Amino acid sequence: MHREKGIKLLGSIISIGLLSFLGIVVETALNITFPLLTKTFSISISQVQWLTTGYMLVSTSLIPFGSFFLKRFRVIALFRVACLSFLLGTLIASYSDSFSAVLIGRLCQGIADGIALPLMFSVILNQVPQKKVGTFMGIGSLVIAFAPAVGPIYGGLIQESLDWHFLFIILVPFIIITWVIGELSIRQSQPTQYITFDIVGGILLMLFLTTTLILIVDLTANRSSLNFKVLLFVVALFSGISFVLNEKNKTNKLLEIALFKNKQFIKLLGAFFLLQYSSLSMSYLIPNVLEMLFKQSPSLVGLLVLPAAVIDALLSVVAGIIYDKTTPNLPIISGCLIVLLTFLSALLINPSVPSLVVLYMLFMVGLSLSYSNIMTFSLSQLPTNLVNDGNAIYMTAQSYSGAMGIAVSASIISFTQKLQKGVALGTKQGLELNFFILFLIAVIILILYFVTLKNTLRS
Repeated sequence: MHREKGIKLLGSIISIGLLSFLGIVVETALNITFPLLTKTFSISISQVQWLTTGYMLVSTSLIPFGSFFLKRFRVIALFRVACLSFLLGTLIASYSDSFSAVLIGRLCQGIADGIALPLMFSVILNQVPQKKVGTFMGIGSLVIAFAPAVGPIYGGLIQESLDWHFLFIILVPFIIITWVIGELSIRQSQPTQYITFDIVGGILLMLFLTTTLILIVDLTANRSSLNFKVLLFVVALFSGISFVLNEKNKTNKLLEIALFKNKQFIKLLGAFFLLQYSSLSMSYLIPNVLEMLFKQSPSLVGLLVLPAAVIDALLSVVAGIIYDKTTPNLPIISGCLIVLLTFLSALLINPSVPSLVVLYMLFMVGLSLSYSNIMTFSLSQLPTNLVNDGNAIYMTAQSYSGAMGIAVSASIISFTQKLQKGVALGTKQGLELNFFILFLIAVIILILYFVTLKNTLRS
């Protein structure tokens, strides 16, 4: 009986995580085909990027509501909504011949990711025995860690051999298989309760999240006028303050904002945020620099970054086991030090195809040891009734930091290319500037963790 429960629990984690996996795969695959899609639909690159930006806006807006969803609805019901929206979005995009239809399909897929991502980690935190949480968090991270490597290879192969519609068509059977696995394995561990949804708070929170994310992307891409940026900032500030004031006197809060007064939680969240920023920055820099500076083909680039993704996926589980068997400090501090050494090395060596591949692999070793374990450690310090709220905040931070990592790295490369009036030299200087910023971030991550550790020991 105990073995059967373990198998079902593993099945539920994998099935929910696969939805996020498929979402990331199609997102990174689409990035490869953006030049093709601009010609197909006769639109600009800034327009086609809404296939990614729109997806992120929808998923990021829904993630903070994860705590409310879990109190109000059964896990299997949420999983079914996620599967249905992802399947519907995939079918719309599969058989569409217009950009607007593909965008609608991507927005539907964003709904699925906004539900599934916090749901997977919530199942782990609520259903896995405490002594095995680190291991299962590693398994959860493995499910989605491998996706950024699969995406470019998948997109490159489709672009070279099939019509772009097959990016979506091939996903359909995998979604159905994922749905079946979930139906057979997902169980309910906590009773649901009828609580009313705070409509005003929900609107304010979604307004704050969407305007903030658009502002982040817009500032780095520098696409809009100063007046529009100011308008976004004012709306974000007003909606954010209004949401906090609205939540103060609520009995059933959409999000427990009191967590932001917890200094240990904030410091660990900051370290997690910066690690995710670094991860998405590297996932943009390495493939694009290999393609722009060293003229590697998209399919070859996908193969070159594959070893790093394999390391990340496999070591995520190992890191979780180390966390459970020893102490959180061992994998977290080791990982953060390796990340720091990676960017220090990057500043000292001349970039080449082999050196970038090795640096990416080394970075992934450090990331896999520290990333999910910081989140696990942070949430383990919270009272049981606040774990789902903490999880929702971490998942939201993950989305925002990822968006910032890509946007800032891309804008730096774009800026240095324009400054040097050449792709090769501009790309090289942009890479070096990004590495310097990432080195400083790695220093800050270590400081944040050591300060947290010092305060923990004192208490």
